[in-house]
Amino acid sequence: MELIHSLESWIRELKGSCSSFVLPQGNDRPENIPVPEGTECIITVGGDGTLVRTAYGTLGKNIPLLGVNMGHLGYLCDLDETTVHDAVGRLIRDDYELEERMMLEGVKLDSNRTAKEMEYISALNDVVIASANPMDLISLTVYINGASLYTYSCDGMIFSTPTGSTAYNLSAGGPIVDPKNQVILLTPLNPHTLNSRPIVLDAHDEIMVKLSPRHHDVEEEACVSFDGSLGFKIGREERIVIRRSKNVTRMVGLTRMNFLERISLKLQER
Repeated sequence: MELIHSLESWIRELKGSCSSFVLPQGNDRPENIPVPEGTECIITVGGDGTLVRTAYGTLGKNIPLLGVNMGHLGYLCDLDETTVHDAVGRLIRDDYELEERMMLEGVKLDSNRTAKEMEYISALNDVVIASANPMDLISLTVYINGASLYTYSCDGMIFSTPTGSTAYNLSAGGPIVDPKNQVILLTPLNPHTLNSRPIVLDAHDEIMVKLSPRHHDVEEEACVSFDGSLGFKIGREERIVIRRSKNVTRMVGLTRMNFLERISLKLQER
């Protein structure tokens, strides 16, 4: 809180106005963060998780985000305690760039309604399907634009945006992608096969995933999470649709460092 109070004082000293809001504890994403009318930028203080939760809590407001990293490793947050005050000065002087980050959205198919009639859940980083029982493998049949791709026997699967390529996708051995690109990454989690590899899909592809049966005498279930928060569960033969969202997350760019330079620096910190 000391840094937040310091930033508030600095912004007012520069003839700006501001207010602060503390996110609730836990990993659940806030449905709606109160944002004062006329807000031009939101500064998040915490880490990548704080920025992702804020993106969801301000979805549709189209307000740029700027992250201050207080943790050990952050790919989304450009700033830290030593650089944020100078960055605020640049914000006040309108000396910055804006980036638009694509998002994903997913929904559980309902036999009584079409996908267009259902409410999708959005994600900035990733949509993850995982076995409801961590000790059990699951079978996931993936369809791309209606055509069957493959049935994976695995612990689960990550569908990631380029922004999320440095999150769970990175830990699972998926590719790192410059967030300016428009693609969807498919990364199996611990696939029980020798020929299963991550796949890079076009951002306009529509993905459908079915939980296929492995044991006819065992009740099987999978959890579908959006940016780390549980969205819903699916049972045997149930399907979900994942696609590019119409929503985007706008982020303030202040660093002179390009993406590859930033990744090189972060990887050396690990």
